[in-house]
Amino acid sequence: MRVQVAHKQSTTWLLATTVAGACVASWAPCVRAGIDETTLSYIFNFYSDVDGVDVIGSYVMTGARLDNRLGLTFQWVHDRVMIPAIEAPPGSQEAADAITSASRPIANSGDPYQDYVKTRNSFEGSANYHGYDVGYYVSMESDYFAQMVSLAYNHDLHGDNLNLAVGASYSLDSIEPLEDDDTAGAPDYRNTTYWNVVATQVVTKTTVVRVGAEFNRVTGLQHDPYRNVYVAGTNVPENHPDERVRRDLFLGLTQYIYNRSSVMLDYRYYSDDWGVESHTIGAKLNQYVNEQFVFRYRYRYYSQLSSTFYRDEYTAPGGIDGNQTGDYRLGDFGAHLFGGQVAWHPHRFFGFGTRTRVTFGYERYFNSNNFSADVFETGLLVAF
Repeated sequence: MRVQVAHKQSTTWLLATTVAGACVASWAPCVRAGIDETTLSYIFNFYSDVDGVDVIGSYVMTGARLDNRLGLTFQWVHDRVMIPAIEAPPGSQEAADAITSASRPIANSGDPYQDYVKTRNSFEGSANYHGYDVGYYVSMESDYFAQMVSLAYNHDLHGDNLNLAVGASYSLDSIEPLEDDDTAGAPDYRNTTYWNVVATQVVTKTTVVRVGAEFNRVTGLQHDPYRNVYVAGTNVPENHPDERVRRDLFLGLTQYIYNRSSVMLDYRYYSDDWGVESHTIGAKLNQYVNEQFVFRYRYRYYSQLSSTFYRDEYTAPGGIDGNQTGDYRLGDFGAHLFGGQVAWHPHRFFGFGTRTRVTFGYERYFNSNNFSADVFETGLLVAF
C-alpha cells in the first residue's frame, strides 16, 4: 500500500456504476427464481497504532439463496488510510508500518510535516451452486488497479465428515506510480496465478483437523516503485526479480472444550525461489463468558530466512545479480504477535431484533530487528 493522494472522482463514479449495475443484474434472476434466504450486513472497522497510523474501513455485504439453491454474495469495501510523516531514512524498516505494511511518508527539512491520505474501493461478487464457486474481484486506488477471477469446488465425503476443496484464481494488476521526488517509476503490471487444495476432517465430535497446500506464481513488478536503496555509496531504485514462485503447506487443529471454549492451533511452512523460507506457529483461544460476551486470545510466532539477494548493506554497484532491496521483510528476522479481543452482542442484552456486534481488540507486535507496535482495533457489525 502506497501513501499518496486520494483517487480521482471519476474513479469513484466508475466503481459506483459497476456495483449498481452488478446488483441490478443479479437481483433480476433472484426475483424470477424466488428468494429463499437473504442477508444484508454492514461492518465498520477502525484501526490505529501508536505511530499515528489510522485505517477506517466500511464493509457492506449482501447475499441471497434462491430456491434452486443458487447462492449469490456481494461485498463493497471502502478503506481510508491516514499516515503521518515521520523522520526516518527512506526505505528503512522504520518507514514501513509493521502491521499494514504501508509505506510511511518521510519528513525532511525541505517539506513540512503532512499527513498523507489514501483511499481504496473494492467490489467482490460470487456465485455458488452445489459446491461450485465462481467469483470476480476488482479494486481501485490512485496508482493501482487490480482484478481477479476465481473458481473453486468442494465436496463432502464419508458421511460429511471429510471435505475436500480445490481452488484457483488469476489476477491482473495495473500499476501506474504517481510522481515522486526521488523515483521515476514507469507504468507496469503484476499477474498472479494461484491454486490450493485443502482437506478438512472431522475426527471426533469435538475435534477438527485441516491440512492444505498453496501455490503462487507472480510475474511482473515485484518491488516498491517508490523506494530507493543505498548501494555503493549512492541511492538507487529498488529492484526485484520479475518472477516469483511461492508455495506453502499448512496444518490446523480445532478442539472444542466443554466450558464453552475452543482452542485453535496452526502451523505453516513457506518457501519460494528467492530463497525465503519461513515457519509460522499460532494459537487462539475463544471463550464464551455468557450470551453477550466472547473473548479471544491470540499468539503467533514467525521465523524467516532471508532471500538470496538481501543484504544489510550493498557495497558493490548492481547489488546481487542486478537485484537490491530495501524491504526488511526479505531479510532474516523473527517476530511475535500476541493480544486479545472482546466481542459484545448488545442485541442479546437489550432484546432488539437487529443483530449487532461490537469488538474491541489490542495486539502487541515486536520482532528481532528491534521494531515494535501496539495495535488497537474497534469494530461494529450490524446485520439487518
